[in-house]
Formats: sequence, C-alpha cells, structure tokens
Amino acid sequence: MRTLYIMRHCKSRWDQSNVQDIDRKLSARGKRDAHNIGGRLALEVPPPDLIITSTARRARATAKRVAKAWGYKAERIKEPRLYDATRQSCVGLLRALDNSVESVMIVGHNPHLEEMVFFLGDRAVQMATGTVARVDLPIDSWQELGLPADGTVSRVWNTSRDSS
Repeated sequence: MRTLYIMRHCKSRWDQSNVQDIDRKLSARGKRDAHNIGGRLALEVPPPDLIITSTARRARATAKRVAKAWGYKAERIKEPRLYDATRQSCVGLLRALDNSVESVMIVGHNPHLEEMVFFLGDRAVQMATGTVARVDLPIDSWQELGLPADGTVSRVWNTSRDSS
C-alpha cells in the first residue's frame, strides 16, 4: 500500500493587484491555518517520506509551515508541473517516484486536486483552501498507479471541520 496526502494551499492574499498569480503570498489566516493543519496532522499520523509542492509562492509557504508543524525534516521538492497540473500530469509525477517513498504529500491548486482525489479515491472531496485528503492506494509500487486507482479516502482534514 502507498499513502498519498493531497493538500490545497492555504488562503492567499488578494490585496495586491500588481502581483502575478504565481507570486501571491499567504494571508495571515493562511499562515495560521497551515501551522494548525500541520499540528493536527502531527497528532494523528507520522509525516510523509516526501513533500512535493507547486512552485507558486502560496503553495511553497503552505508546504513549509505544514512540514515544520508536522515534524517533516527532509527537503521539500518544488515541482513546476504542479502549478498548472492536470490529473494525468500528477499521476505521471507520482509514477516517477522511487519505491522507497511509501507516503507522499503534494501541495497544489484546484481544480486538479479535487479531480485527483475523486479519480484516485472512492469519493469526491471539496478541496477548500487548507484541506488535506489522505488517499490509501492499493499498490505495491508507484509505477502501478493509474486512473482510476481504486484507492480509499481514509481521512480529510480542513480548516473549518474534520471528516472521516
């Protein structure tokens, strides 16, 4: 079995009209939420073997705060393909992972994250900002991953409420 944590970046700032989308920062609430979600994850599950984040500033900042609060010590990989990803490109990215990686978190953007959860898991999940969905995948190696994947959404964490 492989474990995939899919996270939508936390709340970003919209008050800077001269800033390109990829360069938008987290809002104060987004910073708090990222720290809080990371802390809640730390109480329930060990950190993943790897965190891969979109190159967008708000996604990198989310990944950094979540990783710190979760106790993740390794390097976070910045992946440009996650900024404007499709579910197919995300699956390609995951299929390229080394099999020593048993659990991974990707931090990115909607709408592709909701599609990922739906096609890899067993139900739809609304991926509001700061939401994390855990998908347990019935595969022995990442190279086996396909769409649909017959995985199970075993847990969802978000900034307003949690659900199983």
